[in-house]
Amino acid sequence: MDKFTDAVLFPGMGPARASELGRFLVIDPLARRLLGVAEQALGRSLLDPLAGTGEEYNEHTQIAFVLASLALAERAEREHGLVPIAVGGASFGERAAVVRAGALPVADLVRLVDAVACRERAYFETAHQDLVSQFIVRTPEPALGEILDGIGHELSGRFDDEVHLVTLHESDLDEFVRRVRAAGGYALTTMRPAAHARMLGGLRDRLAEEVFGGFGFADPILPIVSDQDGEPIRTGDGAASLLLESTVNAVRLPGLVHRFAEFGVGRVLVAGPDHLLHRLPGLTSAFTLLRADLRDTLKPRARPRLPEAVAA
Repeated sequence: MDKFTDAVLFPGMGPARASELGRFLVIDPLARRLLGVAEQALGRSLLDPLAGTGEEYNEHTQIAFVLASLALAERAEREHGLVPIAVGGASFGERAAVVRAGALPVADLVRLVDAVACRERAYFETAHQDLVSQFIVRTPEPALGEILDGIGHELSGRFDDEVHLVTLHESDLDEFVRRVRAAGGYALTTMRPAAHARMLGGLRDRLAEEVFGGFGFADPILPIVSDQDGEPIRTGDGAASLLLESTVNAVRLPGLVHRFAEFGVGRVLVAGPDHLLHRLPGLTSAFTLLRADLRDTLKPRARPRLPEAVAA
């Protein structure tokens, strides 16, 4: 175990510029190969819609984000001799993790992401239009009780001791943000539509019925550590459930960090456009963190400050 101490962690999808993702998919040889697989799977161009998209959370940017993350991971592992013993993904990063672990081919994952995004768009056109998920940082968990007193909500993510994602009604958002700031915290990205909330059970059921039954997941070659409960996933059914249940289950990243440590992981590669993970004290204090991003060369990261903007 001491010899193999690497793991790969794929980030959630933050504010992503479609044009930047599109350029990377064209310029980078590994990404360009994945782009070809994706466009063949879709039966249409991926680059054309990316050229006319800003920072929208649509099927085109989602697919491009996954492809970029996988290409960055492949190069980093190859060039730096990394030998992962486990993989994981935070929120949207679960999708790339399932591919890297060998549970689903890239072509199938592309079709899955496309189908899920289309169903999500249709769902939120008529349901839960009043829900948002708000990232907050520098807000210790004990302070959340008082901040959220009297505000209907769900805790949709705990990424670190002071970094949380809260789902609530948009009519309560201004008051929530005011309380966070009054307590010394910061309110960052507001996610529309909302994510990782039990209130989205209707969407989860629709995805189970209309999408996931059409895909066959293999048993992963590498264990996928769940960002929902920290458990290692070793079956195809478990990999499918991880993606599906992410709709309604909160992200609990400290559980994943703890499991990596139990596995004896010493180095963690954060592979993909990342606005959050490489800044989390819980990760940076537990492992030697390496980063492979669109704009950064792979290098160890010291413990940094929290971000100005994040999203899942």
